[in-house]
Amino acid sequence: MYPQELRIRTRWLALVAAFVIAGPAAAQQAQDVAAAPADTRPRGLVSREELMTDRLRRLGVDNPDPAPTAPRTRADSVEWNRWRRAAEQATGRRIVVSIYDRKLWLINGRDTLLEAAAGVGMGEARRSGRSYDFSTPRGRRTVLAKEENPIWTPPDWHYYGQHERVRPFPAGGIQLEDGSRVMRRGERIGIVRGGEFEEIPRERPLMFNNTLYIPPFGTLNRRIPDVLGAFKLDTGDAILIHGTNDPLAVGFWGTHGCVRLFDEDIEFVYANAPVGTAVFIY
Repeated sequence: MYPQELRIRTRWLALVAAFVIAGPAAAQQAQDVAAAPADTRPRGLVSREELMTDRLRRLGVDNPDPAPTAPRTRADSVEWNRWRRAAEQATGRRIVVSIYDRKLWLINGRDTLLEAAAGVGMGEARRSGRSYDFSTPRGRRTVLAKEENPIWTPPDWHYYGQHERVRPFPAGGIQLEDGSRVMRRGERIGIVRGGEFEEIPRERPLMFNNTLYIPPFGTLNRRIPDVLGAFKLDTGDAILIHGTNDPLAVGFWGTHGCVRLFDEDIEFVYANAPVGTAVFIY
């Protein structure tokens, strides 16, 4: 056998031996890689938390965290502990809300009648250069009133951020370029043309002359149905426990301070928490 042929055969045998030796290890390595958990979600599918984070960012919340689990400051921790202990020591029929657990409990004595996911306040937000605190306040409250099929009368902040130019509706109305005028008549807002009053539907934004006008209190245009769901419990100072037509915020920091529940949960609370029921929020 020629020396060159011997060298070729020797190299070939060495390659075969290396393959035989490395084969099991390579197979095990491939198996280990395959065993790693994979994201099997279809492309474009995101979680509810990711959707909520994006919404909070668009609502003006800096560095949004829709699901925090612990107090962020010492002062917050002190308040959290204070009202958590008050809730634990309470007796009788009561509603308890945990901001960091994002849960609501309806309790009677030692019996838990309901445990439900709850949406709570988003915290600080900025809209059109204005700062707002949309936190759910801790403390002891009371169910002062209840209502079925409630209508929401939004504060002014609801309109700021919807457009670059936002103004209160002027008492004298709005003059339009075609000579007509937007006027208020009682609880209705409409356009006066040639002496005729044409009512503006309540769901239509009052957008004129590149300006969004805030409907006056007492007008139908300021009353928004369905937003609060089918039931609400009023605890005072505009802090409500209510249902929703937009369940995304349930279970997250995503409301404007109210406690938001799924429809079936608020229906149970409404039926089983009479006016006068204590409410503990911690």
